[in-house]
Amino acid sequence: KEFVELHQPVYQLVNSIDPDRIRIHALTPEESHLVRVQNKFREFEGWKLFCRYSKSLGAEKAMLMYSDHFQLPMILGKRAPCKVSCIYFRPTFHYIDFENYRPTFFQRLQAIQKKMLVSRMLKLKEMDSLYCLDPFATEYIADQIPTHARILSIPDSFVQPKVPQERVEKLRRELAVEPDRKVFLLLGILDKRKGPHQLLEAIGNLKDETKRKVCLILGGKIQDVLEEKVLALAEQINQEGLLQIIVRNEYITDTLVQDYYEIADVALTTYQRHMGMSSALIRAALTGIPVLSSSYGLMGELVVQRELGQVVNTKNPAEFTAALENIAYQENEDLFDAQKALQFARSHTPDALGETLKDWVVH
Repeated sequence: KEFVELHQPVYQLVNSIDPDRIRIHALTPEESHLVRVQNKFREFEGWKLFCRYSKSLGAEKAMLMYSDHFQLPMILGKRAPCKVSCIYFRPTFHYIDFENYRPTFFQRLQAIQKKMLVSRMLKLKEMDSLYCLDPFATEYIADQIPTHARILSIPDSFVQPKVPQERVEKLRRELAVEPDRKVFLLLGILDKRKGPHQLLEAIGNLKDETKRKVCLILGGKIQDVLEEKVLALAEQINQEGLLQIIVRNEYITDTLVQDYYEIADVALTTYQRHMGMSSALIRAALTGIPVLSSSYGLMGELVVQRELGQVVNTKNPAEFTAALENIAYQENEDLFDAQKALQFARSHTPDALGETLKDWVVH
C-alpha cells in the first residue's frame, strides 16, 4: 500500500505497460512493520517474506535488489523456492588489491568476513546470478570464488538532463559566484560520510593567494549533528574575505542538481571511507569536468583507472590541502581525460542496464 502511495509514477507506468504481465504486490502493513523494526532479526523476517511471496506467486526465478543484508538469512534461513539472483552493492574484500588502499586490522577482518559470507551464499544451489556495480569485484569473485552462479557487472542507470543555459546563469547569479574563481562543488546530503567538515578544514588551510582563486559550493541538507559546526566553520573562513564559500543548506531537488554541475569546474567526491560507487562520477564525466575524489575503495580506483580526475587521502589533512592547492592552479584538461571519462559515463545508461537485466530474464 505504501509503495503505491509513495511511488505513483512507477505504479502508473507498470499499469500502462501491461497489467496482466507485470504486477505490483505491495506488503501488508503488518509485513511492512516486520522489516522496519530495527533489530538483528529484521533481515531474517525480510528473507521469510521474500520466500513466501516467491512461493505464493509461483515464481521460477527472483531478484534481490539489495542482497548485502540478506546473505546470512539466505545461508542459515529457509531455502528459496526458486532460482535467486541478486545485486551485491558493497563488496570490499577485493580492495586489498587496490594501489591506494591501506586497510586497518579491523578492515582486514571485515574483508575476510565478507568474503566468507558471499562464498557461502554462492554455493547455494538456488543461486543463479550475482550482479555488482563494481567491475573489479566481479572480476575478483569470478577468479577467486568457486561457484556455479553467473558473476556479472551491472551498469548504473543515469540520464543527464538538458539544462537551458539561461537557467544555469540564473543560478550563478542567485549564488553570487564571484568572477574568475575556480568553482569546487560538493553536492548531496552533507552527512559524516560526505565529510563537509574535513573539506572545510582542508580548504581553509590553502595559501592566501590560492584562496583568492577558489569558490566552494556546499549544496545539500547538512546532517543535524554537523550543522552547527559546518556552518560556523564556513562563516569563519568567509569572514577572512579571501576564499568564497557558498552554503545552500537545503534539499537540492533532482531537477536542479545538473544546474549546479554546469556551474562547477571541479566536482568533489572527497568522502570519508565511502564503500561502493557514486553517480557523481558519472554526472561529472558527462558534464565534462574532473573530480577530486577520495582515494579509498572503488571510487578511488575508478578515478585512477578511468582517468576521471585526481585522488587524495581525505583522512590526511595535509595531503587534502595539497591536492586542493594543486588543482586550483591546473587547467582542467590536465586533470583528467575528457574522452575516457565520457566513454566511462556512456557505459552507465538505462539502455545498458536494460540489456543486462533482459539477459537475466531470458537466461
